[in-house]
Amino acid sequence: MNRFPVSQKTPLYAAHQRQGAKIAEFAGWELPLWYPAGQSAEHHATRKACGLFDICHMGEFRIRGAGSLSFLSSLLTNDVGRMQDGRAMYHLMLNPEGGVIDDCILYRFGAEDWMLVVNAGNIQTDFDWLTRHAPSGVRLEDISGRIAKIDLQGPGAPRLISRFIAPERLAGLGFFRFIPEADVGGMEVLVSRTGYTGEVGFELYTRTDCAEELWNLLLDTGADLGILPCGLGARDSLRIEAGLPLHGHELRPDLTAIGHPWEFVFAWDREFIGKAAVRDKMESGTGPFVYAFRMQGRRKAMPGWEVRIGRRPAGRVLSGVIAPSLGNIPIGFLETDTRLEPGAVLSFRQEGRPDALAGEISPIPFVPQTCRKKMDLFL
Repeated sequence: MNRFPVSQKTPLYAAHQRQGAKIAEFAGWELPLWYPAGQSAEHHATRKACGLFDICHMGEFRIRGAGSLSFLSSLLTNDVGRMQDGRAMYHLMLNPEGGVIDDCILYRFGAEDWMLVVNAGNIQTDFDWLTRHAPSGVRLEDISGRIAKIDLQGPGAPRLISRFIAPERLAGLGFFRFIPEADVGGMEVLVSRTGYTGEVGFELYTRTDCAEELWNLLLDTGADLGILPCGLGARDSLRIEAGLPLHGHELRPDLTAIGHPWEFVFAWDREFIGKAAVRDKMESGTGPFVYAFRMQGRRKAMPGWEVRIGRRPAGRVLSGVIAPSLGNIPIGFLETDTRLEPGAVLSFRQEGRPDALAGEISPIPFVPQTCRKKMDLFL
């Protein structure tokens, strides 16, 4: 049964249609898969110039009130208490069994004022979970319907944004920092130095009624920088090259959040829901484990394909793409019951086919990242 029986449209849907986008359903939303230039061109534009992404389907919650800091600390895995005003932080939100309800980004406006950005397919689940655990005095508001999110990514992104925001103000904007209110073409925009591509760039939040104006303004103003609108296809190949997970694939409610490359997200010196289960699994040393892989040849392994070590079935593929930045070799993520090291040889088999494809475990990221570099290098 379809989890999302009715597809929703973002405020940019009409713009995508005018620009000739191929539309596909994702997490209950009709979103661009790619535009006429093609997925590979969009991918390379983001790596070499800048790409523009419609991420309006994501959810945003405002969390306010006395006790909100301790409330968030009890539900999120990273160190909420270390955050300062104007900073963002990546977190997992776990169930008691240690599975990942969602991965999310938390923004701090003040000790009693926060915004949590969640995945589109989990908006209602996440809001219900937060509501169930919220103490008196903490106020939750789902503002997803009023907020548009547009991602501007790539080495040309700082130059483009500097046409609206003074370069000296941007130069001091570190990784996972944000400007709460900036004037971009007369629109009020939250400018966050975050992203899902591994490149320097911004996630931009504005009112939904400003979404199309902001989208068109950035495309027009960035034309000389080589900007392209980008769809889900490029977003997926960019995030896998950068070694980033996708909820529902590498992170899931039924998969204990340990034995994967993103364990940096745990602040072990504090208590949070799911910590005991994750600790127990870590101490047991048992799988499943999540690893990145790269393949030989040009044919990619698809999600659900069997992974073998020698002749033994040992897991399955979680995500797979052709990597444009790597000469179009296939890469992805897999889940296995065996602890492996980079270079470990594997084979991949599609159900119903006798032939197997060769590959190996790979370190991540697959490509060098620019997201943490000093901003003034790009201005």
